Amino acid sequence: MTEAGAVRPRRGALVVLAVLAALLLGVWWGRLRAGPPDLRAWDAEIDAAARESGVDGSLLRALVAVESGGRPEALSSKGARGLLQVIPATARAEAERLGLGALDDDDLYQPAVNLRIGASYLARLLARYGGDEAFALAAYNAGPTAVRRWRGRQPQRPALEVVLREGYPETRLHVTRVLRWREAYRD
Repeated sequence: MTEAGAVRPRRGALVVLAVLAALLLGVWWGRLRAGPPDLRAWDAEIDAAARESGVDGSLLRALVAVESGGRPEALSSKGARGLLQVIPATARAEAERLGLGALDDDDLYQPAVNLRIGASYLARLLARYGGDEAFALAAYNAGPTAVRRWRGRQPQRPALEVVLREGYPETRLHVTRVLRWREAYRD
């Protein structure tokens, strides 16, 4: 006890907390520095979605790698599902555009369905931003409203620079990782 009656933390507890923090930081840093996952299990589905949507296959693979690590069962805290982490509301709208009919949220765990819908959405974003991949990827991650706001603050700068200056930290990491990993997936 200190003079004021407060209990001082035990040195052992502080050491344990410091070790745990260091371990978590190491895991996080390792994931950040790790290379892209092997997505060969999904080659046929990714190639089909890339052909149908007109999206470059290496860009689509890199987006799958960053979004889900190649795990079709991936589920985000915001409800995004599957390989391309598609939000169900976005998926329903995209499925309607593609003429796929009614879509159940769990259909997004089917790789072919998820890739077809996610690739179609990415293609629309690429068209919206004149083919600019940095803005399309940023919009895929943070939404078109955020990208419009960022562009408004930096209207004369190149898209990637705008994203790196204005984007959310998660979005900056997302875009740079997709673009870097894309190179690893080029044929």
